[in-house]
Amino acid sequence: MYEFLDHPSEAMVRVSAGTIDEVFVDSAKALFELMTDTQKLRGEREFKIEQVSQDKVLLLIDWLNRLILLHEVENVFLCEFQANILPAWSLSATVKGETISPNQERRHHAKGATYGQLQWNETPEGHQVQFVIDV
Repeated sequence: MYEFLDHPSEAMVRVSAGTIDEVFVDSAKALFELMTDTQKLRGEREFKIEQVSQDKVLLLIDWLNRLILLHEVENVFLCEFQANILPAWSLSATVKGETISPNQERRHHAKGATYGQLQWNETPEGHQVQFVIDV
């Protein structure tokens, strides 16, 4: 589950999830929901992503920025995400989406995920993560 919080110049997102894998999936969903109505997209194109980072916080920001890069380079909106976080903060993921067309809704242009105001809290119920997307 994700929600958007008030922020004066950027998009602040809070993700609540039971597992680390769900944090990564829900964060990606929120990112692309900022850009378009993902419910109207089809998962026609598939991409594999492998990534390694020093810790979970860096991996999350690297993941979101990698998705933004994929969006820009491949000209796609993504709508389906499967992420598997492995030991030593390695990510193996499959994402799906479709090529951007003129008739698709465009909300915000995401420039990058930032470390500003980033928070990651773990509780017995799961994880609550907050991050900012520069739009």
